[in-house]
Amino acid sequence: MTDLAVRRYEQADRAGVLAIFDDTSADYFGEGDREWLEETLDDPDGPAFVVVLDGVAVAFGGYELWEHYNKALLYWGMAARRCHGMGLGRLLLFERLLHIATHADPPTRYVTVDTSPRVAPFFQRCGFEQTAVWPEGYRSGMTMHELRFDLAEVPVATLRAWRDAALDSARRRLGGAGG
Repeated sequence: MTDLAVRRYEQADRAGVLAIFDDTSADYFGEGDREWLEETLDDPDGPAFVVVLDGVAVAFGGYELWEHYNKALLYWGMAARRCHGMGLGRLLLFERLLHIATHADPPTRYVTVDTSPRVAPFFQRCGFEQTAVWPEGYRSGMTMHELRFDLAEVPVATLRAWRDAALDSARRRLGGAGG
């Protein structure tokens, strides 16, 4: 039986997170992003989380609060290629939304993310609305999509139910993982 869980990022996860990045960078990230990730891992701007499968990090992402604005910004968000389609991205996203809704200090209303055209539909399927599209919005030349989620529209109990359903679904897809 396999063990699947979401927990706070620890420095011991660093090599695993970098391996996830290296495995997926050609399809999802731009030039120079690895250095930015390394800086994030060494000194996160806010809470960071890993999805662990049998004790190994297979997904990573976090968020930072923008104190002067009523929002949090999701950063990173990646899953190991071998785990794509298993629901780990959804699990990680709902864990972060739930954490923001229950732990953000100061409390915040909006959660924003900027991402590529390839990933934006994922966020839209998870309840985010697109707010802007910036051609060549990334220095790499890739188009940037900005999206936001309004926490005021979704009760905490619903976020918790979504997270729990995502965990159950990922466990089923992975073959009955316990936890």
